[in-house]
Amino acid sequence: MRNSIKIAAIVFATILVGCTEKSTTAQVTTTQELENIKVVTFSESTVELEREVVFIAGYDKGDKTYYTNAKSYFENQEVEIVESALSLQEIILWLNINYNEIPYSKIHIVNNNKLNEMSLETTIKGDKITTVTLENAVANGILPVLNNVLQTDAKLIFHASGLGSNTKLMNDFKQIFTTNVQPIIIASENVSVFGGEFAPQYLAKPYYGFYPTAQSPGRVDLAKQFAKNYPNVEIDWLSVMNNSSERFVGDTYSYKFNVPVRWEIDFHGDEELPSFATTASLINWMQENEEISAELDALGIPLERFRWYQTIKDETLIIKGKVTVICVLEPVMDYAFPTQYMVPSIDNLRLYDTL
Repeated sequence: MRNSIKIAAIVFATILVGCTEKSTTAQVTTTQELENIKVVTFSESTVELEREVVFIAGYDKGDKTYYTNAKSYFENQEVEIVESALSLQEIILWLNINYNEIPYSKIHIVNNNKLNEMSLETTIKGDKITTVTLENAVANGILPVLNNVLQTDAKLIFHASGLGSNTKLMNDFKQIFTTNVQPIIIASENVSVFGGEFAPQYLAKPYYGFYPTAQSPGRVDLAKQFAKNYPNVEIDWLSVMNNSSERFVGDTYSYKFNVPVRWEIDFHGDEELPSFATTASLINWMQENEEISAELDALGIPLERFRWYQTIKDETLIIKGKVTVICVLEPVMDYAFPTQYMVPSIDNLRLYDTL
């Protein structure tokens, strides 16, 4: 059986996602044009130049402003900003092409991902990045190789949602960005929020609940699901589902979005198309299929939380699923000053994971 599998990813609408314009392709930057070059003096005889660059690796849709807010935040940091690279392939090529003998010290990647799937593509119009798709891209040799453009203690910093908890994916990035030196990979287990009502950037701890799309069990049952999944968290789950934004500094709030998946599986010759009398039998079959189960494991959503559909076209079995995700965000506040957001410093080991 030859599987032709593809998860159809969408850019879901959330209060954290917005709309921005795509910039034109970046041109090779000259030394004189770099406003973000820093001079670091190690001794009277040793001077090293540093270069910091931020990739706004996505664009907003509708009336949302996630990437626009992120761009504004980094503009105030006076660092080099690139908006033309929406895939890992383009990021690596940009770093190679625009290298000007000044090694990159910090490379930021801003990406509004959903759970364990990034909206960042592996290659131009390629698969969205998960541990599975990224490792497949490496194994198939379709990614360009990064040249020796990094400073000795270079840092690759991800501004995304919960990437710090995905050690496997962080390690994959570390291997891809290793040149003559190994960069330090930095990401948070929390959600990066830009352009909040009361702060230009802060981190928030996420909590997730799921139900089959268009089959909501109701807020009371959803609150029970959260309470069961997070028994040690003191949040009024029922109340927070009525709150879609921060009403005051540090207020916990929620939003929802849909995640669709799709597989097309081709059968040829004497192979018999399977027939599923129940949803349970369909789920069992998907769990036994190595490629499908690997994709679902990478996504991290229970199969029974999807609404499943199956159709047959010629010799192709088409499986579709859709799940609605309820995300509750609890801003991370300063321990010493609970009425203030904790400053999202990458040097804070309570906020960021390093590899």
